[in-house]
Amino acid sequence: MKKYKYSLEPDIKSKKGWESIVAAGISLALLLAGAVISLVMKGNGGTFLGAMGLFSFLLSAYGFYLGIQSFSEKNVNHRYSTIGSMASGILAVLWLALFLTGIS
Repeated sequence: MKKYKYSLEPDIKSKKGWESIVAAGISLALLLAGAVISLVMKGNGGTFLGAMGLFSFLLSAYGFYLGIQSFSEKNVNHRYSTIGSMASGILAVLWLALFLTGIS
């Protein structure tokens, strides 16, 4: 007699994990837009680019927070949580490195 083992993966996606991915996507889009604007303006972006970069950094940090928080949700698939946390964390570190390079 064969023994079968069944494993059901939850179909429900983590809501906070999805929000974390959206935050990472917006932060990445702002990073690329800031780079293009800075290139077009030949490095003279001024306060506008600084504010956009700060907002994007805070958004990626919040996305990382949401992604970590989403791991506590029960009976959901944590794939989006993992992707959102990693993407937001990498972007937050990238923005922090960019800011620290600009300060020194």
